[in-house]
Amino acid sequence: MAIAYTWAARVVAASIEMVAPGLLGYWVDQQLGTVVLFLILGLVFGTVVGILHLLSMTKSISADSNDKKDSTAGIKNQ
Repeated sequence: MAIAYTWAARVVAASIEMVAPGLLGYWVDQQLGTVVLFLILGLVFGTVVGILHLLSMTKSISADSNDKKDSTAGIKNQ
């Protein structure tokens, strides 16, 4: 159950990282009277940040699984 909560938190964090800059950009557009300039900039920024976060999560997961494989291989060889 703890693993499920951890993954749910990761997914929610990545989603917020992607959506929040777009919402902030929309708000800035409303305040400045611009059409969609800051909305688009916010969505692009949020997408880049979200993808980078997802990539770092997959790298850490991959490293953890490799560490587990290495430690179990060492036990089997002894």
